[in-house]
Amino acid sequence: MELVLGSNFDDALVDGVANLPVTTFFGNFPVGLTGGGRPPHILPQIDRDRFRAHVAKIHRAGRKFYATVNSNDLGLREYTPGFAESFLREVDGLLDLGVDGFVVALPLLIDLIRSAHPKVPISVSTFARIRTVTQAEYYLRLGATTIVLEEANRDFPLLRGLVRLGAQVEVLVNQTCLQGCPFRAHHLNTSSLASQPGRPCPALEYPIAECGWEMLRDPRRLLSAIFVRPEDLEVYEELGISRFKISGRNRSTPWLVKAAQAYAQRSYRGNLLDILSFVQVKAPLQYLRQVTDGGGATPPELSSLRDAFERLREVTIDNTKFPKGFLRRITVTDCEHQSCAECGYCGSVAEKVLTIAGRPISEYSPPKRGVGPTALLSHIGPSRPKESP
Repeated sequence: MELVLGSNFDDALVDGVANLPVTTFFGNFPVGLTGGGRPPHILPQIDRDRFRAHVAKIHRAGRKFYATVNSNDLGLREYTPGFAESFLREVDGLLDLGVDGFVVALPLLIDLIRSAHPKVPISVSTFARIRTVTQAEYYLRLGATTIVLEEANRDFPLLRGLVRLGAQVEVLVNQTCLQGCPFRAHHLNTSSLASQPGRPCPALEYPIAECGWEMLRDPRRLLSAIFVRPEDLEVYEELGISRFKISGRNRSTPWLVKAAQAYAQRSYRGNLLDILSFVQVKAPLQYLRQVTDGGGATPPELSSLRDAFERLREVTIDNTKFPKGFLRRITVTDCEHQSCAECGYCGSVAEKVLTIAGRPISEYSPPKRGVGPTALLSHIGPSRPKESP
């Protein structure tokens, strides 16, 4: 087993996972020429000295560090004179800071890196949205070595095809994104553009609120989300996949250590959401609390929306109550070509493992019509932290 762990640039994180099979960390400055896949205001604000010292600490521990240059939208900057030269200067600067490899989504950027640095390892980001073997084959021909899957991490025909292709497959395990999320492309573009110089950065990424709203409408959707339980890693290992990614570079060191421990031990006896992202509820709720508790008149639609999201604040997924073979059952289900309502398996499991404020999901009622995330659009303002060197 290899664990690939998001870094918050706290050296204590390296010490905290010293006895775990974490082989690689990943991260970057909050703002960069191409962007780095996360809105900058949620990431640690670091300078070059902190970056260099942290990577050196990782190397002393015998681990590697990959820089995320994984935006999927460059905002047409790639057509401006001198873009390629500027990008390669940034790449050279990161290599000078000790970076061992890169996580990239766009073929253009892979081609540029590979032309200048033929031997530097490149992982294909989840932002590339690999959904077919043919797509992966193209990236491998460009010189990438690893395919990172998120949305398709329960697409087992694809996983088997990638292994047959000879790709090193890395599976992201602790996200709670909707299965087949219709907001995904908008979300990735928002994160990509927000992390580039001079771009406005919304205080809340609106697609996250849309995703959270779907959870509010039916919390059973959480069980069909794209997470992988620590207990189910063996299903991937039987396919020949042994590299697992844990996201959370905006999280605290104790949180990251807890998540890494759970996956290393292949077991977590508690609320599964303790080690999953659940960002589609946490982020909108945090934002709504800020804008409604800041004093002054609060628009009634935001108060109603806040109250709706508050209802999932105390959701629990009891990881000890999952049926044996949960993921194995999904491996033989054609999730890509039927609706969750038609199958019903994850919904039936939700009835056993999911509670809200200690009450069974059967007692939950969805928000009333008329309240919805579109109320946020006219209230989300831009923010921009100091840009990193």
